Amino acid sequence: MPARATSGSWVPETVRGMQRRRLQACVAGCIAAALLPACSSVGPKAAADPDAPPPAADQRTPSTAALDTERQWLQAWFKDTPVRIAQRGDSAVTVDVPLEFCFDAGRSAIKPALAAVLDKVAESMRRLPAVRLPLVAAPDGAAGTAPLAMQRAAKVHKHLLNRGVAAARLGAPTGTGVAAVQLRLEAAPPA
Repeated sequence: MPARATSGSWVPETVRGMQRRRLQACVAGCIAAALLPACSSVGPKAAADPDAPPPAADQRTPSTAALDTERQWLQAWFKDTPVRIAQRGDSAVTVDVPLEFCFDAGRSAIKPALAAVLDKVAESMRRLPAVRLPLVAAPDGAAGTAPLAMQRAAKVHKHLLNRGVAAARLGAPTGTGVAAVQLRLEAAPPA
């Protein structure tokens, strides 16, 4: 592994890359935090049309812009991995982690790869108090057992709670037939 001398010590390239990504994420977050207060005057919200195209950048609400920033941050963290991060037309951010990186066959213990993703999602949620996670779904795998899917979803739910996400911001754990842990971050409805 190539290394480079910095400040009298050798730092592996992978560590430098991680430090650079963290700095970039921090700068992006600071810029977003500085710009969001300027967008705080939003008019009354019309009923959402599910067939309507996503709002243009200048029509986005602060929470939509914040979700977009979080999507970019999460994508930067999981670039070149099988984790899929996407933003839907309703501005919700979806995170899908393939089953083989989540749980061993027939088990509900969370693998380190899934734990890393959940830790980053929890970090995003701590930064964005107006965001909730209504979908916390885990697959049952080849066993085809709904109880296993529910055990896995409960473990994912508990992991997020242990990382500081309030229970009121999380949806109920559910099973899914898709071969991935599915999470969906979305703006909380206005009060």
